[in-house]
Amino acid sequence: MEHPCINRLERHLNYVPALFVAIDEVKLITRPAPGKWSNKEIMGHLVDSALYNLQRFTKVKMTDAPLAINPYPQAALVKANDYQNQPVGDILSLWESLNRQILSIWKNYTEKELSVEVSDPKFEEKGDMSWWIEDYTSHLEHHLAQIFGALYSKKEVWLAQSKMAKRKLAESDQVFVKLLEHGSMYVEYYAPEKVDLQKPHEQDELYVIESGSGIFYNDGLRHHFSKGDVLFVPAGIEHRFEQFSDDFATWVIFYGPSGGE
Repeated sequence: MEHPCINRLERHLNYVPALFVAIDEVKLITRPAPGKWSNKEIMGHLVDSALYNLQRFTKVKMTDAPLAINPYPQAALVKANDYQNQPVGDILSLWESLNRQILSIWKNYTEKELSVEVSDPKFEEKGDMSWWIEDYTSHLEHHLAQIFGALYSKKEVWLAQSKMAKRKLAESDQVFVKLLEHGSMYVEYYAPEKVDLQKPHEQDELYVIESGSGIFYNDGLRHHFSKGDVLFVPAGIEHRFEQFSDDFATWVIFYGPSGGE
């Protein structure tokens, strides 16, 4: 199934865990006002939302009957599950596992299943399953913006991590994956196998070696490289990695106008 929310949810699954564990403990448990949830409780609520909606999304695979979105006791569940005092890792693990299963279901929906009638009696709204997928994703993003602030709510990807890159690479049939993009700049994770077949590029680029070692050929010169090294290649210059170890991988940062600066 093709649906824009698939990419949106995948992005959140890639970035949220690392961002959440980086939040100061005091900020995680502080309630902004009486009766308001802390960041840990908001994440706990998103666990409950995923749990209830997983059942809804699954039900559509089992019957073509109209689906009624019955409400669930949100505040009572957050209190009953005591998310405020649960380990952060446990909350994140639940949230990620549930949403990865939701993602799997979305990807396997047929057009007929997407067109199943869905109604929300509480708000007297009706639509189809595609509409409810959008509603679920928007609800998730609303609460993530509460946790992470305006930068995250702009939906700008600004963090790239090795774990995330390796997962995306494993899911791809390419030897590189793009992680970040802004203006003329974009960042790839590159892990060639045995032989580096790349050609000169139109933009200036930087390599930041993530792992491994070998020889770098750059415009007629060769130099040994290893983890942590930074290599610069002007636009249009012949270059490649040679005799590199099996664990070789590198970040690649392209930037500037075509033809270089």
